[in-house]
Amino acid sequence: MLTSRRRQSLTHVTTRRFLLSASGLVRVAALLRAQEPAPAPKLSLRGQFGFESKLWPNLHHFLYVLARSLTQAPDRLRIAVRDAPIDRRGFDALPAAMRADWEAAVAAYLADAAPLDIDRGKLVDVNYALADLAPDAPIAKAAEIPATLRSALEKAEPAYAALWWSRHNAANRAWVQQLLPQIERYGPAIAGRLTAAFQHPLPSAPVRVEVVAYASWAGAYTTFDPDLITISSLNPEHRDVYGVEQLFHECSHLMMDTVDAALKSHAAALGKPLPRDVSHTMLFYTVGEAVRGAVPEHVPYAVQFGVWQRGWTKHYELLKLYWQPYLDGAVKMDQAIDQLLRAL
Repeated sequence: MLTSRRRQSLTHVTTRRFLLSASGLVRVAALLRAQEPAPAPKLSLRGQFGFESKLWPNLHHFLYVLARSLTQAPDRLRIAVRDAPIDRRGFDALPAAMRADWEAAVAAYLADAAPLDIDRGKLVDVNYALADLAPDAPIAKAAEIPATLRSALEKAEPAYAALWWSRHNAANRAWVQQLLPQIERYGPAIAGRLTAAFQHPLPSAPVRVEVVAYASWAGAYTTFDPDLITISSLNPEHRDVYGVEQLFHECSHLMMDTVDAALKSHAAALGKPLPRDVSHTMLFYTVGEAVRGAVPEHVPYAVQFGVWQRGWTKHYELLKLYWQPYLDGAVKMDQAIDQLLRAL
């Protein structure tokens, strides 16, 4: 749900089509064909999302979440991460040396990673470096990772491979497999509504989606240059059609340029600062409505899980009042944004 921009020079994004393999690399290309909400032209999506499940990114995020929980940060109690510290079944049966190395790795992450946000700064660079490693490549190949974190990952890998990786990878693969039919069924209609609402095309396919057991307190985040979505498979709030909504929520972070430019322009014209979080709340609302339009019985994520009650109640009421008419086609985007900003 959070976004960050990465330096462009560090890596590239793969453009190969994705296949599912037993090695733990889950790369699935979904062929999506349907129609936008009537009246609209036919929309065809081919290989829009490329799903990956790899050991090093899963280990990195798991260590971060475990270390973060030790800081007593309030976000440790969020549903996406609260069960990570008790995900220890079988740990005491590991060899003593392996357990010691694991605890040392967690301590290293506690010192050098837990104080940071995983979705920005140097930890984003770590995520890209790990995502770009081949599934069987040693961590030494990721030389751009800070030495303390690279050493921690190397120490932790034997315990993670012995105890956690097979079940985390299985959870990731199962989550992707249950998601694909829903993307095929609902994705084209959702995508059509989002491209119309945001007045921006879908990002270039395939959008790389890194599936991990635990991602962050938010359950997912998106980074740019190149585009990369990181999303949790074990988050209970990502089950069933909510997984579809969250996937398109993250994808929508890559589609906000037109809306963000309009927000800045209108705020400047009104002579007032752009309210914090207004873009993100517009994204939440729009994606929820797009999914509800495709799945009429769906309750949008932000309503179902109380997101609007986290300081965004006023945003929600004003979005219903001024942004919903735009989504319904009753007013233009400029008018809706002008009214919204005047009211905020």
